Amino acid sequence: MAILESRTQTGTGWVKESINLFKAQPRKWLALSLAYVGLFMMLPSVPGMEFFALVAILWWPVFIALAIAMYRNADNKKQQNLSEVFGTLKPKVTALMALGGVCLLYGILVSLILSSDLQGLLKLSQLKGDMTPSQASIIAEKTLPLILKLMLLLLPLMMATWFSPMLIAFNSYTVVKAIKSSIAGSIQYMVALSVAWLIVTIGVILLLVPVGIITGIMTSLMPNAGNLFASVLVFGCLLLATSLMLALQYVSYRDVFRAA
Repeated sequence: MAILESRTQTGTGWVKESINLFKAQPRKWLALSLAYVGLFMMLPSVPGMEFFALVAILWWPVFIALAIAMYRNADNKKQQNLSEVFGTLKPKVTALMALGGVCLLYGILVSLILSSDLQGLLKLSQLKGDMTPSQASIIAEKTLPLILKLMLLLLPLMMATWFSPMLIAFNSYTVVKAIKSSIAGSIQYMVALSVAWLIVTIGVILLLVPVGIITGIMTSLMPNAGNLFASVLVFGCLLLATSLMLALQYVSYRDVFRAA
């Protein structure tokens, strides 16, 4: 019980420190989050950009290491411009991209495992005519297990990559050692990480409630302007959540691997 309480306090403390880091330079972290969302969430989803999506996965660990280095500099009050930060990471780029290759292979494996479920769901969604209540019920019944399977399959990948980019970049771990250490650290601090993730997620959801109310009022008064305003606010919440998650990734890495 004492260990559980201690880990809960650790997770809560990580969130507080992440918020303080964000509040010190909010424009800088929002700009960093904008780059992250644009490169790894928006561009890969554009039709015809499938090749870019593959390249983005390979470069994702490099970006994470770069972002965490910037948070570390801010935490340590160290002044470095972007080119200087990237210069310190250059010797590790190959290893970081190798980690990206592991992520890509795992993603392909997950897609193969779920391919039959995805194809079945796609066939149901492409039925012609109006969807009957029974068809909608079948789709809902098939979607929930698919989401649960996806979450379970992606959990090991998340554990393997939560700390590994920093361990490669800053601790000179090999890719295999970094993955093993990241999984071990994630398991050891599972409660603290879960608490921190839950607090950030609930915080963002609570933030979206007044946003929804405000945009609803604006939409009723000015439909076009209201829709645009809603999109901007929701996107802003996404950037805020990304900034806090990156800060949380740094703070948790710093504390878990302080001795290393």
